[in-house]
Amino acid sequence: MVNAYPEKPAIPYMRTTVEMPEVIHYLKALNVPAEIKRGAYIIFRNEGANGRSGINHNYIGVQADSGRWPAALEHHIVGVVTKRENQTGKLRLFCAFRSWQPSVDFLVDRVQKRGFYIGGTTTKIVTMKVNTPEDLATAYYRSWVKGDAKYKLTESNFSSIKSMYNQASKIFL
Repeated sequence: MVNAYPEKPAIPYMRTTVEMPEVIHYLKALNVPAEIKRGAYIIFRNEGANGRSGINHNYIGVQADSGRWPAALEHHIVGVVTKRENQTGKLRLFCAFRSWQPSVDFLVDRVQKRGFYIGGTTTKIVTMKVNTPEDLATAYYRSWVKGDAKYKLTESNFSSIKSMYNQASKIFL
């Protein structure tokens, strides 16, 4: 486990929460297309358990031991937190944010740049055009969640993302 941000302070783990209506209000105010807001909403909800499970305001699973993030995003990172990863149980280094808003800003940038929205094209781990909620689920799970271009999604994976996409379509017009 190599810390990509040794210049950032080590911060003790703190579970943080945010109410989803606040996140929705913030996303609505951003000057980005609705499809990007929808993609960010879905990933935020899935990664951060609907705002109930942040790691020092990191609701999107941004890790500090997977390499450095683009320089334009580094100002959002205020420290590094050591915590066991939920899915694997492995000790990992996570990026800490000052508050939940920079976590959303970071996520919106990644959704836009990595094509995690209807109309986008993903290029990391798997290259694919995202035309449907099912495509979005496939791109998200393969590129963001599992890091495996051959990961076989379950019906639950698809239905969960499709449900959130339908909700997001009503929220972000």
